[in-house]
Amino acid sequence: MDPAWLLLLLPTAAFSGWVAAQRKPNNTRGNSKKLPEAYFKGLSFLLNEEPDKALQVFLQVVEIDKETVEMHTALGNLFRRRGEVERATRIHQSLVARTDLDQSLRTMALFELAQDYFKAGLFDRAENLFHELNQVDEYREPASRFLLQIYDQEKEWRNAISVAEDLQRISNQNLSVSIAQYYCELAEKAITEGSLDEASKYLRLAFKSNSHCVRAVIQSGRISSMLGNHTNAIAIWRGLEHWAPDALGEVVSHIANSYEALDDHKSFLLFLENALEKNPDPRIISTLVEAVKKQRGELEGQAVFLKLVRKYPNLESLCQLLGTANGSNTGSEVSNDLTIVASLISQVVKKEREYHCRQCGFNSHSVHWQCPGCKGWGTVQKTLSHRTDHGQQLDLAP
Repeated sequence: MDPAWLLLLLPTAAFSGWVAAQRKPNNTRGNSKKLPEAYFKGLSFLLNEEPDKALQVFLQVVEIDKETVEMHTALGNLFRRRGEVERATRIHQSLVARTDLDQSLRTMALFELAQDYFKAGLFDRAENLFHELNQVDEYREPASRFLLQIYDQEKEWRNAISVAEDLQRISNQNLSVSIAQYYCELAEKAITEGSLDEASKYLRLAFKSNSHCVRAVIQSGRISSMLGNHTNAIAIWRGLEHWAPDALGEVVSHIANSYEALDDHKSFLLFLENALEKNPDPRIISTLVEAVKKQRGELEGQAVFLKLVRKYPNLESLCQLLGTANGSNTGSEVSNDLTIVASLISQVVKKEREYHCRQCGFNSHSVHWQCPGCKGWGTVQKTLSHRTDHGQQLDLAP
């Protein structure tokens, strides 16, 4: 244990002793000496790295004078912050167990004990205490925040929705994005189980909470596609063009499948051209090139790809371009050089993090609806691709 942090306890102990002296002016000389002696004995144990002996001394001080409850609550809090949850729990449990404490002091100790359980991962115990504290006006908001974290981690989405909606009412925090994501979690489970009507119900609630929930749009389109209504699915996904074009890369494969099912290749090419003007995502570029190759042949596809690389240059496209050039120079010295360059660029592309959390800065290769770093919902977004020649229309005419 680092003795430096224990110096923080010295002013706390001194102040607590001073308060006790002010509140009890008629204390005997023996009692007035007994408290400081006990405090410094406990601090001596702490400085000698004997925290369990120190803990016992401090708990005995509570038995001497209940006016020192605040000091022991703070001490337990310090233990918890240092990760010594077991010692913090012993302090707070001893306070809660007392029958002669003022109700406000007991409630304060109960809140600290609930946090000890939460820190230790004892969510069932923490949940019970936070529910009890949720009935006390002073602790309702902080208790609700801890309950929301518990239900979030335990994936109890219905309970999370209930607590989040209550928390919105008693605080100024807007939790509509998180609530929509909770409904999306329920919808995903229903989709997996084949309960599409139930999933649609959850998605309507998600849109009611957050009308611009990208994940709900993706799921709604999936449901229409699963029901065979590909025209409606495409219309749902293409709605992103107007208010969330940066998300088009997430649905381009879904849209491709639905256009394929409708055998409408012309409309698909038009969609891809328009999508690229709004979001030159490598996935859209790749999909467009493959679509042209399929309809017009390999050479035409390569020609279109060259046009796209010139208009929307990025490392991934350059890597593909080098691979194409390499294929046309097999066995030559130039081919070997291109192979080395393509390999180097490929390594850079693999290391490049295309998604980042706007809240904590967490980076990843794929989208996460909940940030693995800060646990925020809907905060991970795709890094915008480099754009050039905005005013130039791409000519795909054969």
